[in-house]
Amino acid sequence: MKRFVVVASILGLGALAACRGGGTKSKRTGSAAPVEVVTGPQLPDAGHGPGPSADEIEPNDSDEVASPLALGGTARGKIEPENDADFYKLEVDKPGVLSVMLTGVEGMDLTLELVDSAGTLVGKSDRGGARVKEGIPNAGVTAGTYMLIVRQAPKKKAKPARARKGAKAQPATVDMTPAPVYELSTQLVLPGPGNEREPDDDRGTANDLIVADNAIGYLGWAGDKDVWKLSVETLSEKNALDIQVSPIEGVALELEVSDAIGQLLATRKAPRGAPLVVRGLLPVVAPGAPPFHYVTIKGSASNPETSYTLHAAAHVIGTDEEIEPNDLVDKPGQMPADRTVVHATWTPGDVDCFAIAVGDAPRTVDVTVDVPAELDLEVELLVDGKPVASSNKGKKGVVEKVSAPVAPGQQAVIRVRNPDSAATAEAKYDVSVQETTGTGDNAP
Repeated sequence: MKRFVVVASILGLGALAACRGGGTKSKRTGSAAPVEVVTGPQLPDAGHGPGPSADEIEPNDSDEVASPLALGGTARGKIEPENDADFYKLEVDKPGVLSVMLTGVEGMDLTLELVDSAGTLVGKSDRGGARVKEGIPNAGVTAGTYMLIVRQAPKKKAKPARARKGAKAQPATVDMTPAPVYELSTQLVLPGPGNEREPDDDRGTANDLIVADNAIGYLGWAGDKDVWKLSVETLSEKNALDIQVSPIEGVALELEVSDAIGQLLATRKAPRGAPLVVRGLLPVVAPGAPPFHYVTIKGSASNPETSYTLHAAAHVIGTDEEIEPNDLVDKPGQMPADRTVVHATWTPGDVDCFAIAVGDAPRTVDVTVDVPAELDLEVELLVDGKPVASSNKGKKGVVEKVSAPVAPGQQAVIRVRNPDSAATAEAKYDVSVQETTGTGDNAP
């Protein structure tokens, strides 16, 4: 028989939300200018709560024989044998946000599942590896019965070693090492100002985000994504948005910004463990559409221990300032015909495209990119979508130049990107354009 413990407490954080019914399906699956980081809610480690504790009661490998776990309590158990699964029945008496933490153990890769009374998988934590803590930090729950399931992640089958010719077969060995003890803790936490409220994975359940305020959220379990509803009603055509997401250890962040009718405005992917930043995003409100943007945050992995801080700020667009979105060659930022310089900013995962005004005479276009010491940038010149010139000297802080003839009526676009996909530095750079007419006899 395995031993079992339980602990409970009620704190302020997180969100009121409803769990979903239906068949068993995963709600979530599967972790510059400085970004302002606001300390997120602190969730106690498993085993340190003040509530009741007890050992698991075997057998508890199904819903019917699940060990009872008091809300706010801690359970101690073992996965023994390897294909064992431990079920715990949790009774929730009011709506709120449920935090569940499972300690990592030596020599065993554990997983944690939260299932509602309809059999729907609300969340699953599977971060991978022995001694790695699993958790679901802020699952929205209603009053009812929930099931917590602890099991070992499936092991990859090792290829059998090829026996040497004439070698004697070795007798099978039995591992007599006792199974390690894990601790599973639960807490019901109450909403706090600026904290994410789960579920929030679509527009209908999105949390409000106010310009100039900080919001705190978690990519708390496998496949978790958070949607935030940002009001742009008070912004004018002279304003641009800066959106920042603080880094999460071990997670490569991904961000999408779309307008109220679902049109995608900007995307960004940052390297693992790096902040995610979009500078100079011009708000777009379609005629008759509500004045909102939706910000979706996803990640390559989950992290139930570290929250992120989301911050959106507005600023007045400066002279010759780069305006996002301009990541695509077929949707570049337009350089005014009377301007020859753009003051741009590169952030992790960014690509910047600038369209030069179409001319009615043959010309040669010369492009210079003043690269700051923090960056190594590559510059390309494309004519009617086809690359005709490029430059990348492969060193940080080195000026890059390209030149090419452009025929009358052709569209020239400058594309600037960082060849290092793992680059994390944010810095400003300038793009300068000079045109010489009457020299385009060999234009493509």
